[in-house]
Amino acid sequence: MGQSGDIRDSDIGKKVTIRLNDGDGYRDVVGHLTAINSVKNRHGQIVEFDPSKIHLWREIIATPRTATSGAPLSIRIYELERALNKTWSAKEEVEVGGWIFRADIGITKRANSALVLSHEDQIDRAIGWYRERNLNPTIHLIPTLHQELDEKLNNRGFRESMDALVMVKDHQGSEVDFEYEVSDSPSKEWLATQGDFEIAQLLQRSSAKYLSLKNGEKVIAVGRVANADDWAVLTRIWVAPEFRGQGLGRKILSALEAEANSSKLALQVASANEVAINLYESFGYQIHHQYRFRAIPQRIDLLQAECC
Repeated sequence: MGQSGDIRDSDIGKKVTIRLNDGDGYRDVVGHLTAINSVKNRHGQIVEFDPSKIHLWREIIATPRTATSGAPLSIRIYELERALNKTWSAKEEVEVGGWIFRADIGITKRANSALVLSHEDQIDRAIGWYRERNLNPTIHLIPTLHQELDEKLNNRGFRESMDALVMVKDHQGSEVDFEYEVSDSPSKEWLATQGDFEIAQLLQRSSAKYLSLKNGEKVIAVGRVANADDWAVLTRIWVAPEFRGQGLGRKILSALEAEANSSKLALQVASANEVAINLYESFGYQIHHQYRFRAIPQRIDLLQAECC
């Protein structure tokens, strides 16, 4: 902590908090020093002050933001959900009051649900928006942040479709000693493993890498890694049923991490999928938060037992 007159030219550019004594009491200014007598605040405004009136000041040292620390958890959840959404972009997206209405072809839940990123009640607008498109009104919420909304949706007939976990870890960099195929677009063989032809356009709206492990000419394991903000998001991780239990899940996960270009890693998994959760935990992934899909039951149900 400095005293009056401590600010020097060498401090310009630092983010600081300054307490001023203007005679009528104390006031604080916060921002990046643009001169020894001014700062730029978070709104981009230049705030000037008299250096002789400084009572105390200090530099604000940014806390390193890791996969599991940094801003308050609620903010980190919303930021991560936005990053996840960027790597799984629906054909149509509209943000209304902190809710992102998303619609696309295929059975993918994320691309056909309203992602809740605020405490506003947009239930009626969501119902109307999805019914206009002949889609099942489906809400994607965070139970720990939206308890009141969760209860309200339940009371209005929205049934739990699925709970899933977002798991994260810091990316330390990795190398593998086995061969795999990687491409900037999914091959027909890659798409065929999980019947992803219908969502091929959705997959390719985001820059991503598509990985495959083969046994001869047969694709026996696949995965996808896409980057958004400072996250690498791993999705569509799959191993052929007849090859499970042979360590291929570990191999494809290792390969995906080796291809990731971001400082933090994230993936999603159904809460009931204990085998996959155990695998991810063995790689150092931690549960970041849980999310839930709620939908109004209809004759045509677009929701399947996959998280993405």
